[in-house]
Amino acid sequence: MSGRYTMATALLALPGLAVGAEIGRPEAAVTALPGSAMLGQLSLGLVAVLVVAVGLSWLARRYALPKDGLIRVIGGLPLSNRERLLVIEIDQTRLLIGITPQQIQTLHVLAAPSTQPAEPFPFSLAPLTPELPNDAAKP
Repeated sequence: MSGRYTMATALLALPGLAVGAEIGRPEAAVTALPGSAMLGQLSLGLVAVLVVAVGLSWLARRYALPKDGLIRVIGGLPLSNRERLLVIEIDQTRLLIGITPQQIQTLHVLAAPSTQPAEPFPFSLAPLTPELPNDAAKP
């Protein structure tokens, strides 16, 4: 384990050694080792870049396709890990499509869903218990 730390310290010292060699003083190479401020700044820069990358990928996934676009996915059924069935809606027409790695094929065209309210029951649902007289209902 200490060998790894020695190697990491040596790698971190390389920029300091290069600065010392440029100046021409070998003792400057020892004092030019990266300090905690430089490592902190490097770490903060790395964290900032990672946060920006994650944020941009989240935005790209969230806003890539419009929610109320031309094509809406109504439902789906995976048949295997590479094939699935989807019901999609395009301009009030529903399509059942099959998706494989090689192709996408329309399997069935469904009728447009009705936007009219459902018809009321042709019969009424009367209570199954007889009505009690008013005297029995009072405690």
